[in-house]
Amino acid sequence: MYRRQSPVTTLRVEIRDNPIYNISANSTNQTSQIQNILSTIIDAYQSGQLQTVWLASSATGYTAPVSLSVQEPLNQTTVSLSVISRIALVVPPELCREQSPCTIQPVLVAYDSNGNVIQKLGSDNQPWQIVASIVGQSNVNILGAIANYSNGQTQYTTFGFSSLGTYQVQFSFIPPNGING
Repeated sequence: MYRRQSPVTTLRVEIRDNPIYNISANSTNQTSQIQNILSTIIDAYQSGQLQTVWLASSATGYTAPVSLSVQEPLNQTTVSLSVISRIALVVPPELCREQSPCTIQPVLVAYDSNGNVIQKLGSDNQPWQIVASIVGQSNVNILGAIANYSNGQTQYTTFGFSSLGTYQVQFSFIPPNGING
């Protein structure tokens, strides 16, 4: 079977319209719209969905970007984004007490397909979040079950259990707006 070799496509997104600092309600709406558009592009790329859609579209010549760099409003640095391949629990929660945060908070790390730690998932104003849930036991709640992902790991601070016991905990990403989980 012959498969056409796709040319390498690099996409660089610069949303440089920094917010306008005046008291007009319209400028606030415009800034919010720009941030939402940027977040949607970042989320689609990092989840791999943007590449899938582009590869299936004749409008893009059946090619997809292999890299994406972004510069967000009010941020002077350009960041190369990574596509998430897997997440791993690198520090399990420990020294937990009933109805209190665990002394050692769980730490999860996201990796790209090359095994590199992804430093950032999502945009500055809309980072990806991870939620923890108990498998198979509906009578137990997790306190502080949701954490943002930034600086190369989850940012749990109040993770704990409503009652003591041995539980199987599942961690998963909350799909960002516009991304199919």
